[in-house]
Amino acid sequence: MKTTLFITLLMAIPAINTNAQCNFIPSTSTSPDTLTYTFSGGTFASYGCAPIDPTYWLTGNGNSVTITFTAPQDYPTFRVWGMNNDDVASITVNGSNYPLNSNTASYDAKVVCGLSPGTDGITFIDGNLVGANENFDANYSYQNVQLTAINITTITVTGIAGAGWGFAGASVGCPLQIGMNEINAASQIIQIYPNPFNSFATIQFNTIVHNIALDIFNVCGEKVKSISNISGNQITISRENLSAGIYIIRIVQNSKETSMMKLIIED
Repeated sequence: MKTTLFITLLMAIPAINTNAQCNFIPSTSTSPDTLTYTFSGGTFASYGCAPIDPTYWLTGNGNSVTITFTAPQDYPTFRVWGMNNDDVASITVNGSNYPLNSNTASYDAKVVCGLSPGTDGITFIDGNLVGANENFDANYSYQNVQLTAINITTITVTGIAGAGWGFAGASVGCPLQIGMNEINAASQIIQIYPNPFNSFATIQFNTIVHNIALDIFNVCGEKVKSISNISGNQITISRENLSAGIYIIRIVQNSKETSMMKLIIED
């Protein structure tokens, strides 16, 4: 009998609860029961954005801030202010490089503080976080960047180019968003078994599916396996060369993410 190993999407990823409440910790504060900050090379400065002033000012000289979570977090966010297209930052997660792209992270709409020309605030280019506005236009706004990864213990944001921009703080417990859209909790996946598994696992869909794709990501947001042109009501996936650990399965249909769930591989 395999019934004791069945799980549902909502049990697998409770972080996709759209009623979750974000807990924002400003860069000027600390919350030992949630997270702490370690700053290197920059300074605190105020530039006319009262809701988040002052922010920790980073430049392209390798200034950095490290967020250390008291307990591992799924899908945390961090907030930046005033990035222009000459401002570039790199991200590491749990000590490893974490390239930013539409699969590994997302960002919400910018919040304007004063005059902020242009419709864009930030974007992802070549795996880095970059300002979207022209430097001469400036960018008096802030935005949240959310990482699509789980079991995160540290995030380091490092300035690698530009005259300067602000790190405003970080949040935990926020609803997961992919491509600026919340994941629909009405999943196509009804169950996966066994989970954890060590060789093979079966994904059971709640309906007959046609020509969907399945992607598997590691905890750093790197795609490690893809299966395309899936049709039917179930599919068996094999471990092959994947290491033991926690992974995220994403189901895509018509270029839109429809389901996500946690997958555990054990030796």
